[in-house]
Amino acid sequence: MRERLITSLFYVVAKLPWSALSGLGVIVGHAMYLSNGREAKNVQANLKIAYPDLSVQDCKKMTKQALVHSAKTFMEMPKIWLSPSTIASRVNPNGLPEKIYQLLSQGQGLVLAMPHHGNWEMVSSGVPQDVAITALYRPPRQAFIEPLMQKGREIGRIAMVATDRAGIKALYDTLKANDVVAILPDQVPRAAGAAAVSAPFFGRESSTMVLMSRLAAKHNSPVLFCWAERQADNRYVMRYFDAAAEVSDKDAQVAAVALNQAVERVIADQPAQYQWAYRRYTPVNDQQTNPYA
Repeated sequence: MRERLITSLFYVVAKLPWSALSGLGVIVGHAMYLSNGREAKNVQANLKIAYPDLSVQDCKKMTKQALVHSAKTFMEMPKIWLSPSTIASRVNPNGLPEKIYQLLSQGQGLVLAMPHHGNWEMVSSGVPQDVAITALYRPPRQAFIEPLMQKGREIGRIAMVATDRAGIKALYDTLKANDVVAILPDQVPRAAGAAAVSAPFFGRESSTMVLMSRLAAKHNSPVLFCWAERQADNRYVMRYFDAAAEVSDKDAQVAAVALNQAVERVIADQPAQYQWAYRRYTPVNDQQTNPYA
């Protein structure tokens, strides 16, 4: 019963105007902040590590802002998945399609690195319609949401592959075919074949994926960091930059350091738009304390 109710709610939310979704995001974000639940505590713990010089007041302010941005992203997902035709009017591509064509003209595929910043679900709208996208897929915690997510991403031309050996092979095949692989580079890997190494992220050693760098190194594929930045009017503009060569280094440690530096660069201009509720700082060695305990 609960699952059917939430599924129905997804379809209702998808029909709401964008302005209403933004308003709901503000309400939910503030409620999360005031309740001081797990998400709020995660955000504060992460901000204290990433920005140790923030005053208590500024940390609280950014925590509230981050929760509002995350809530807006969540509220927009049903519409992105179920009404993708409405996205184009909300996004300024800012030259991204031309940039993608330019990189694909090298004939070595393209790795699109999309950190959890702004609304990463919007990024596929900036990829030209005739370009195939394959993305690694991790099932959501709530299994009943999976069909909705799969449906929406299929409509958005994204071929989802599982986080197993077959899925990872599909990513390599995608690059070999000179198409686009989409990766969330700041996601802590849990699946077989997607190992991690420890590398600094805002000064603290953090579990960092090696799969993206291995993919790029195997086919000498360019890596483009890309995100949809939320504007004051709740529309989006695509931002992007070419990754440093070190991101594709065959030395996993060198590549991981460069990857985290690139994610830090993405976050720098609009730090409140990053998904700070994600537990990126789970201890990687016995010397580290658990900031989420």
